[in-house]
Amino acid sequence: MIDRERLTSHLHREEDRAVLGHILDKVEIVLKRKSKELTNFLNPYECEIASGVIKQISEINYKLVGGYPDAERKRISIFPDFIFPDHVENPVSILKISGNFKFQAVSHRDFLGSILGTGIKREMIGDILVTDEFAQVIVAAELKDYIILNLEKVHEVPVEIEEISSEELVIPHSRIKEIKATVPSMRLDAVASAGFGDSRSRISREIQSEKVRVNYQPVNDPSVRVEVGDVISIRGRGRIKVAEINGVSNRDRIKLLIHRLI
Repeated sequence: MIDRERLTSHLHREEDRAVLGHILDKVEIVLKRKSKELTNFLNPYECEIASGVIKQISEINYKLVGGYPDAERKRISIFPDFIFPDHVENPVSILKISGNFKFQAVSHRDFLGSILGTGIKREMIGDILVTDEFAQVIVAAELKDYIILNLEKVHEVPVEIEEISSEELVIPHSRIKEIKATVPSMRLDAVASAGFGDSRSRISREIQSEKVRVNYQPVNDPSVRVEVGDVISIRGRGRIKVAEINGVSNRDRIKLLIHRLI
């Protein structure tokens, strides 16, 4: 048996311990049955937690798969260390969803909502890459046929779905809005207020309600410092990235360039 208490003692949030507990359940199955197991899709923070712990367990190997090299959301394949990683089945499929979106603009949220509307859980869906004409959705391989059969429309637009290979995947350019702002400090509440265009007091309430993540990690302290390169997200409101610090203004405020992902 693995020492769960030792492996999870560094985690203080109940949600993090629950994620790792689910993964350790998979590990124990692999150790007992010498079989292969899969996790759901995990965000980068959860992947970091999981891989850090799995590395400490002997007789186990693993690999992270998200459909393409820069994928954010990934599944973890866990398997005995006598199995060569390249011999482990690909746990994800890539679906191309096409429709006449010329007169009906659709977003990441529209595609995600339509897929969830078929009964699929969020944790079984990876990245969604949206272009003007179609979306490419990374999904759990075992659910691809179900989605192809049941997803008929996105935002009232009829769609066609086909499975494509990773070589056919089109990586769209990130669409961003540049925001130039000045902030009194690099506190999370100050930077998020500038990036999301909202009052600092409201942002602070969002942070304290654990609706805000920094680099995918939940944060509940408005005074946490952020740095260049950090990604800040608010549930239901999107993400911003701290792109540059461009010196200090005449009033001793920090000049920032923030990218709002749209």
